Amino acid sequence: MQRISNRLIVGAAVVVVVLAGNPGIAIREARASVPAMPTDPPGGTGSFLLAAANTGQTYAPTFTGNGELGIRVPPLGQGYGGEAMSTPSELAGFYAQPPGGVQQRANIPTWTTLAYSDGGQSFALSSGHTSNWRQALNLRTGVITTSARWAAPDGHVTDMSYQVLTDRAREHVGLVRLTLVPRWTGVATVTDTIDGSPGTLTTQVGKGWVPSARRDWVAVQARGTNVEAAIASQLTTSANVKSTTAQVDQTADQSVGQQLAFNVASGRSYTVTKSIGVVTSQQSTSADVSAQREAAAAAGAGFGALLEANNVAWAGLWSGRIDVVGNSTLATEVNASEFYLWSSIRNGVDWSISPAGLSSNSYDGHIFWDAETWMYPAVLAQHPELATGMNDYRYARLPAAKAHASATGYLGSRYPWESALDGSEQIPPPASVFTEGLYEQHITADIAIAHWQYYQATGNKKWLERRGWPVISQAASFWASRAVPGEGGSYHIGGVTGPDEENPDVNDEVYTNGAAVTTLRDAIQAAGVLGLHVPANWRPITSGIVVPVDYSLGITQEFAGYGGQMIKQADASLLEYPLGYGIPSNIAQGNVSYYAARTDPNGPSMSDAINSIDSSALGIAGCASSVYTQRSVQPFMRDVFDQFSETRGGGALPFMTGIGGFLQEFLYGYSGLRWDTNTVDLSPSTTSQLGGVVLHGLAWHGRRFTVAIGQHTTAITLDSGAILPVKTGSTTRNVRSGHPLMIATGRPDLVHTPDAIRCR
Repeated sequence: MQRISNRLIVGAAVVVVVLAGNPGIAIREARASVPAMPTDPPGGTGSFLLAAANTGQTYAPTFTGNGELGIRVPPLGQGYGGEAMSTPSELAGFYAQPPGGVQQRANIPTWTTLAYSDGGQSFALSSGHTSNWRQALNLRTGVITTSARWAAPDGHVTDMSYQVLTDRAREHVGLVRLTLVPRWTGVATVTDTIDGSPGTLTTQVGKGWVPSARRDWVAVQARGTNVEAAIASQLTTSANVKSTTAQVDQTADQSVGQQLAFNVASGRSYTVTKSIGVVTSQQSTSADVSAQREAAAAAGAGFGALLEANNVAWAGLWSGRIDVVGNSTLATEVNASEFYLWSSIRNGVDWSISPAGLSSNSYDGHIFWDAETWMYPAVLAQHPELATGMNDYRYARLPAAKAHASATGYLGSRYPWESALDGSEQIPPPASVFTEGLYEQHITADIAIAHWQYYQATGNKKWLERRGWPVISQAASFWASRAVPGEGGSYHIGGVTGPDEENPDVNDEVYTNGAAVTTLRDAIQAAGVLGLHVPANWRPITSGIVVPVDYSLGITQEFAGYGGQMIKQADASLLEYPLGYGIPSNIAQGNVSYYAARTDPNGPSMSDAINSIDSSALGIAGCASSVYTQRSVQPFMRDVFDQFSETRGGGALPFMTGIGGFLQEFLYGYSGLRWDTNTVDLSPSTTSQLGGVVLHGLAWHGRRFTVAIGQHTTAITLDSGAILPVKTGSTTRNVRSGHPLMIATGRPDLVHTPDAIRCR
């Protein structure tokens, strides 16, 4: 993924107005107050409540999503932040294609706008005086709460609180609630707007207002693809709001609004709730009607009932989580990373995850190898139902992949480097600059490998036959046609670029060749499961594809002719994990040591994530696994909401690719977890820097189990399902309900090494 997105990049160094207190305003004892800021939810380790007390250099607008809708929330607590602090609204699968351009996910109109005004002046940080400002993200529920006390220019003081969420229980629903406690008496106004300001890739196709229901709506169409999205808003209020309603923003393109004006009395509490429905033409033949129906149903259900259902849905996800013991900072970073990843995917939505997920249209919202190699394993382990949609996205675009292979002279399927709406190659021109579309072909292997992992983890033979085998087998056919025979039964793959994009268009690139071999091996195994025959040439090609080794250095070469130059990211080290290629342990360890010193320090975090996992798998003496874990996360966490950045200098935020690699360190590194068709393979280890790791809700073949890795002993507990076969080393033991299996935890830090200083 060579290019840094030229679209939305929210850096952690964003600077906006710093909010100060206002000791000069005297306030009488209140008879009512806005809802208290949320407290840290119980359960798990680390914090589940991330909060900002000012908008200084460690602040960047955070994001929440339900896998269908994604929204960033600015310091105001609602609305569109504008270009200075962009807070887009995202919708899964809503792609446009401007003339001469590639398909790219388009922003939908911002639906969170619910502006409070006093004396004709809307609440803003730059007018009047703001104090007691605080913004918090509840990772357990996805609710972003913003509270403040505002002294308007006319001297009126109002306490206010906003709550914004995308409903995890209802994929088409978003909610905004404003609670006001004025410390004055008079007329207040609240303006509900669906704001089309960020709509640069869309055109308006309709709008309307239903005064009797306090409902308005707008429909937009994505340029080039003609996909429509309709957004409807319906207002409800507390019983003490006796308002007049006026229509606003009817002439503003892609916008619509309605304004409530009502009398307020000092010390009383008033609430206005905005229920949003969002539906596309991919989901309904009458998107506008369906969106209004969703908004009306949400309004009818009521904020309390919706919030409760949302919380229950999120609780189901958190039942399968990672707890880090003994390091609260690291534990909180894990919690945040899980939340952001889950916010961009949901069961039943057949879209995959782009590098920034639903937090922005960074990288044009395209789907790369990032999805299968980095994010997919992090959801498969505990939430295979989420992984299903990612597989479905690729299966639906298999015909396009077959056409791409045929058009470029190969058999089988060739998936594009950048995929969007229809599965055709969507890398931006010119090809002379962005060459990945020509040469970075390992993505076809990455997709096939992920599909086989799904079968290993779920044991779903029917799925393998209907969905998995078509993808895996066609990928294998591609690599069999792509490999060129050489001397002595060898096969070579030339003219490719690996994950090391700083060295493009090379021959026998180590990861590409290793992934091609893995794809063919998996295809042969899948055929065996299904009782199918494979082409006669697959096996000799599998055993003949060259993965060059430099025995003098004790490493696998990055590519044929590699001369020791800097690489972008983990490549040769991927042979150990996730490929499980089977290279000797001394060569695998040599790869970690040799390439760690030659990896671009300005590259992404995943290199050190793989170094950590490999170090755990190889039992490298000392604390290398923990050191690499710290290196893989600390330089990339720079804002108060623990949003993982793409590079040390910025880039996409939060970067789901880096998040996926980071989470895999705990799921597959310290646990040694590997999927197999017949057993769950475990080889737990830790170092003194970690008190322990608990993996809740792991899923295998219909079972649910927990792995609790302690400093000396690891417990495997069967939570539900049939007997669980667990393999440790060469021994397989069965775990039964009520009878945890206890095994020793590896401690490489206790093994003598001259590099022991790393453990301090």
